[in-house]
Amino acid sequence: MLKIKILFLLLFILIQASSAQEWKPVQGNLMTKWAADVTPENVWKEYPRPQMVRKEWVNLNGLWDFEISMETKNKPIRKYHRKILVPFCVESALSGIKETVRGTQEMNYRRDFTIPEDWYEKRILLHFEAVDYYSKIWIDGKFAGEHKGGYDAFQFDITDFLDAGLNHEINLIVWDPTDSGTQPVGKQVLPESLQRTKYTATSGIWQTVWLEPVNPVSIHGLKIIPDVDQSSLTIDVQLKGRGLHHQIRIQALDNGREVASAVSIPGKPIILKIANPKLWSPESPFLYDLKISLFNDDKPVDEVISYFGMRKISMARDKAGFMRIHLNNKEIFQLGPLDQGYWPDGILAPPSDDALKYDIQYLKEIGCNMDRVHMKVQPERWYHHCDKLGILVWQDMVSPAKTVDRSEIGGGSEWQAESEIMMDQLFNHPSIIQWVVFNEAWGQYDTERLTDWTKSKDPSRLVTNASGWTDRNVGDIRDFHDYTYYPSIAWVPENYPRSMVLGEAGGFDLPLKEHLWNPELKIKENIDRSGDLVREAVYSTAVLEERYKGWVDNVSMLRNYGLNAVVYTQISDVEDEVNGWMTYDRQISKIPVKRLAEIHQKFFEPLVSWKDVIPLSMNKPQKWQYSFSEPSLEWFKKGNTGNWLTGMAPFGINQMSAPAANTNWKEQNLYLQKEFSLKTIPEELSLITYNSGISDVYINGEFVLQINNLRRKDTELKVSQVLLPEKAMKFLKKGDNHLAVKFKFSTSEKTFNYYDFGLKEY
Repeated sequence: MLKIKILFLLLFILIQASSAQEWKPVQGNLMTKWAADVTPENVWKEYPRPQMVRKEWVNLNGLWDFEISMETKNKPIRKYHRKILVPFCVESALSGIKETVRGTQEMNYRRDFTIPEDWYEKRILLHFEAVDYYSKIWIDGKFAGEHKGGYDAFQFDITDFLDAGLNHEINLIVWDPTDSGTQPVGKQVLPESLQRTKYTATSGIWQTVWLEPVNPVSIHGLKIIPDVDQSSLTIDVQLKGRGLHHQIRIQALDNGREVASAVSIPGKPIILKIANPKLWSPESPFLYDLKISLFNDDKPVDEVISYFGMRKISMARDKAGFMRIHLNNKEIFQLGPLDQGYWPDGILAPPSDDALKYDIQYLKEIGCNMDRVHMKVQPERWYHHCDKLGILVWQDMVSPAKTVDRSEIGGGSEWQAESEIMMDQLFNHPSIIQWVVFNEAWGQYDTERLTDWTKSKDPSRLVTNASGWTDRNVGDIRDFHDYTYYPSIAWVPENYPRSMVLGEAGGFDLPLKEHLWNPELKIKENIDRSGDLVREAVYSTAVLEERYKGWVDNVSMLRNYGLNAVVYTQISDVEDEVNGWMTYDRQISKIPVKRLAEIHQKFFEPLVSWKDVIPLSMNKPQKWQYSFSEPSLEWFKKGNTGNWLTGMAPFGINQMSAPAANTNWKEQNLYLQKEFSLKTIPEELSLITYNSGISDVYINGEFVLQINNLRRKDTELKVSQVLLPEKAMKFLKKGDNHLAVKFKFSTSEKTFNYYDFGLKEY
């Protein structure tokens, strides 16, 4: 018997070695440094479900037989001529295939596997961490089940489908229409739809496949809810099978030392009191271990290891009346990237766990404390690393294709079902503090209802109804997208119930040769040191650092007006989108890591106290000269002639959604001029505007900058605070100075007749 086992093992090794020689990455585009270490023998060997760990499991990643059928037959094929490296998608270089799959085709997978002899008295679960999109599974030729959903984990109990003997076979057929379908798809598109903000598709298996044995009655799932205020932890243990005479024991551990325990019966939530809890935060991401044991008449039946973090996310007003985000009952400002979760060699799947962890470590090193997962669900180990390293996570729901409307998605029931599964599967990660229901208008429908549904399903986290543009005035967060150099947020009254964030901003393009997905990519340089351009493009790391620092200096001042967080677009380049902090291959941080950390510290420093040079008129009414039409050819120069009137600011029409106006104004244009005096030239001079349009600012007859607060799809009155550029500071002089402003609405998009302007010195 021993000789047979040895021969079988040698045969298995020879087969694996032979198979390994048949696989190699497909060349072309970019590769990361981790790709060189990927082999069929070592690919993604880490335990895939870190919040519910069992000792026994078998990893099924590696080489599988593979074919693309040119028609959909919905049954396994007999002959396979190719190999694919699981868990990489068909379109990726690391799969060894790197081909496009369309909705008129099917992907066919096959592999053999063996069941350890000591598993045969147990139920055998086959797990798929993610397969995009519609999967059908056969075990030993018998149909075992199907699944729809491209981003969630699923499993089948395959025990009753197994033939007798050691060797068994899995057949898997996958169909994926990508953006030609109506399912949640995120940024994936077919080749004809590729553009800067839409990327290569992921089809088929793209996360770990694995087996585990369980008893007929076993632990199926956990729901862990920390309560910082009560120093307690509630655990709901869900069982598979009828546990009528079973008991559950929970133990909370601090570095191996038990700090709390309880025994209960199935179906009843268990509450642990955690004395003097160590709170989880980005600065101190402490995690307690959790041991859950299942007994039947004192006989051990099942055991899983998990963990938890004691943390609370909430909101409260500050002294100025702004709603602020709090972590563990303390105000916290958040800075992090828009994270598409794409990789040049694996597409949605990182080449390895080390690569996955690298991105999170990079964020910590450059001074970030947050990450927005953008229309994708990461592998669960990514959230595990965020839990361990201390990164706050905003998790987007995955949208259908941008052009899909509600009538095409069956009223949205499929989208809501998949979103609910995602929330359930990620619920226990302490790093996740916010759900983002919709991004802009991608597949948006029933926003009010779905925001309420999300909040009622998980009241322990914050909820954004729509990130950018299509806000419906519900949920916890008002999220703005602003890619101009001088971003703005809304003016809000003291009783405004939501916290304001910049959910997308920045986006400076810098293509670096030798690190481009498309070597032929051409981007025109786009810099205006006096303007307020959208998405600047530079061709020098030195210029990027200069412009980026100036952008941070200006954005950080918006904290004075209620800003709670900034999401920079983005962590790395993605295909033809080259606005990452890093290149797509993660080889280069475009601004050195230490320098980025220094620049980012501005967001976390105490707020600066500024001195009024020209007070805001909403606080202290100021007299200005004004006109609704151009007064003269050189109206912006001191002593110019023209039809000027004198009035008290603010200018506008009194309305509920803006402060009171002192001078009536309902025209498209507004010209202003005023004298101001400086005893000395200040270190810094900042301009403050409240409006919803475009301001051209002149000092002492010279144009100094433009501030663009016009967001065509937003409806609020906007506020900006902008530092005068270094070049413009040279126009200042001791004593009397002359200020002139031209303000203009876009005729078709005018939402607020309101204008207020101030100057502050530091």
